[in-house]
This record gives sequence, structure tokens and C-alpha cells, in this order.
Amino acid sequence: MPSNPREAALRILHAADTRSAFSDRLLDGAYARGGPEGRDQALMHELVKGTLRWRGRLDHALDQLVHIGLSQVHPWIKNVLRMGAYQILLLDRIPAHAAVDESVKLANKYGHPGTAGLVNSVLRRLVEQKDAITYPEGDDAASLAVWGSHPQWITERWLQRFGVEQTRALMLADNRPSPVGLRVNRLRVTREQLIERLAADGVTANPARFASDLVWIEGQHSPGTLAAFRDGSCTVQDESECLVGRLVAPQPHERVLDLCAAPGGKCTHLAELMGDEGEVWALERAESRIDALESTVNRLHSHSIHVVLGDGRTYDFPMPFDRVLVDAPCSGLGVLGRRADARWRKGPEMLREMPPIQLELLVAGGRRARPGGVLVYSVCSFEPEETELLVERFLRQNPGFVLESPAGLVPDEVVDESGFMRVLPHVHGCDGAFAARFRRT
Repeated sequence: MPSNPREAALRILHAADTRSAFSDRLLDGAYARGGPEGRDQALMHELVKGTLRWRGRLDHALDQLVHIGLSQVHPWIKNVLRMGAYQILLLDRIPAHAAVDESVKLANKYGHPGTAGLVNSVLRRLVEQKDAITYPEGDDAASLAVWGSHPQWITERWLQRFGVEQTRALMLADNRPSPVGLRVNRLRVTREQLIERLAADGVTANPARFASDLVWIEGQHSPGTLAAFRDGSCTVQDESECLVGRLVAPQPHERVLDLCAAPGGKCTHLAELMGDEGEVWALERAESRIDALESTVNRLHSHSIHVVLGDGRTYDFPMPFDRVLVDAPCSGLGVLGRRADARWRKGPEMLREMPPIQLELLVAGGRRARPGGVLVYSVCSFEPEETELLVERFLRQNPGFVLESPAGLVPDEVVDESGFMRVLPHVHGCDGAFAARFRRT
């Protein structure tokens, strides 16, 4: 990875744009493999995340200045323009002339003199006209999609369900920088001790509002560089994810199943909540993710976890479980703030393709729960097809289960009127999520 932060950011943006690469994984790789350091690392992160979040607005502004239309520009140069426009329009601390000059250099390197001239002309005009640029102000889906920098199909769904003001608030929440959450490993330290350890390393951490096991860290810090992370005193997790473990509420000496376990955040939390006394079976169908799962388990010193390679829909366990967690694959539309690239690569077909898989996994999880046992279903989405509608289908097809309220297990603020755990970015200030708790009768 180049040491130049703008060039490193460009490579990540190009990979996310042209081959649907995950920007978070590429950023982590840049941190680990000799990319930019220090302040340059922070600039690289800001350029990648900010350009992805605001791509809709940036494209709207650029399309008015590119005579052939932005869609006709080569992907390398298109992303040079987007990154330059982000610095000019939305980053006050970077001088406009520096944004233009550095962008022209990149256009020369990843294009040719002609594309460098295009970038120079377009960005200089953008600097001149930046105060006159307007964005659609209407409340229709097309206008809001540009204003809030989200695909129109998502905007249409949210408008129908939430109305104009909440849709605007949700979009703004998705476009705010997402802080890094660290879940304390209570087998090793308390939350207060973790905050003190981080402070000793120059990192400011604050207790989370809803999850008693979590802290938010200020500034841009790669978790892998923190001593407390490396020695297993904490792991990366968002507040909404952390609440799911509380909803499962495992007890010492129980047998627990995590049906979709990688990368290991939830199964290790379950082990910690049990005091590492009992059995946690962590099932994962993707062989490519087993190493990451085992690495997380080993780093957090979780001795009660048994990692198993297998498909949760078909894997045959000989024994029943006291509690089963089905943290199902989903559209991920609740985490568009943290995974800014995801909004541009997902389409509405996700909401047709995912629910049948989710229901199949939930039914399979239910078969593994003993009579009287607990079953929890969770997704990082708040779309009806993946949440309450799926729960209704499950209960109709499986009368041996009843819905239980999360009240008393998680804060009342995240429990909705239907008895589900529902977390919304613009309401709760963290990633969006949904969870339902069932009891097998």
C-alpha cells in the first residue's frame, strides 16, 4: 500500500467501486502492512470514509461540471474527482489548491495527461463555484437521495415507513463518522480498568450509553495497535451488537449455540457472560472465516468455545442446547454509516434473497433448542422483510415457540411496542439492529 495517504485512499476507493471490495478490510490491511502512518493514516481513513458517505452529493456536483457526464469517466479518474471534490466541498482544513494539485498528480499517474487536464479543469471550476452549488431541496425520493447521499431505492423505502423528517435524520446519522466501540472482556478486566489502560496509552475512551460492557474511543485508532486489544482485554464491537448477548442472557454451566459465529464477537461475549463456565458451540459455514473466528477466540482466551465448520441449516448436533443465537446474514441496511461502501453495492434484490435464508436458519436454530430453551434471532437491519415480518412467519410455522419480551434484559429505550429489540442510528446513536427472543414451549 502506498505511503501517500491520497494515493492509498484512491486505491481503496477504486477497489470498492469496481470490484465491490470491502473498504474496512482494505483500511485494516493498510494499517497492518506498511501504509500511511500517524496523521497521514488519519487522512487516508477520512478520505475513504468521507468520499464513500457523501458520494451521492459529490457525484451530483461533479456531473454538472464534467462535459461528457461523470458516468462516462474512467473509474480511476472518477474516484480522483470524487476524492478531490470531497476535500474541496466538505473538508475545511485542507487548502483547495492542495486538493487540486494532489488530485492532478494522481490523475497523471493513474490516467494520462488528458485526464490530468480534465481533473485540473473540473476541480478548479468546483473551487470557483463551490459557494453557488445547490442540492435538491424537495421532499421527494429523488431529491432526498441526492441531499442525503443514499441510493434512491433505499430512500423510497424509508420515506414510506418513516416520513420525511425521520428519513433526513436517519441519512444524517449514516453520514456521521462512526466511532470505534470496544467491548471489555470481563474475564480479564472491568470497564473502568479498560478505560484507565487506554488512557495510559494516550487513547480517550468513554462508557457507552446502553451497553454496560462497551466503551467508545475518541479519534482514529486502529484497534490492532492497542495493547489492550492485543492481549485480549477487549475486542471491537458496536453497541447494538453488544446488546444481543444480553438478550441471550446465558448462564454458567449451560450449553449455548451460536449458529452463524464468525468473526466471533458474539460467541466470545456469550462465553464472557457465562464466566467461561459451560459450553459455547460456534458454528460457521465459510471455511475462509474459520481462521478469523479462531483467532478472536484465542486472543480473548475463551476456553469454553468450540469452533465447528458447518452449515447452520443442515449441521447435525447430537445434543440439544439451552440457548441458541441465530445472528443471521442480512442486507446490512442498519450499518450503512459504518460500512459506507455497502449502500452503493447493494440493491433491492437483497430483500428478496435474504429472508428465505434467514427463516431457514431460524427454523434450524429452533430445532436445536431444548424444550424450555431460549432462541434469539438478530440482524443488523431494521427492514420489515428481515425483522417483524420474518418473526411473524416463523411463529405461524412453528407454534411450539412463543415470543418473549426483552424488557429487563436490555434497556427499555431499545425495546419497541411489539416486544422486539430495535435500535435505530438516528434515535440511539449507534448501528441499527433488530432482535427477537423466543422460548420453546
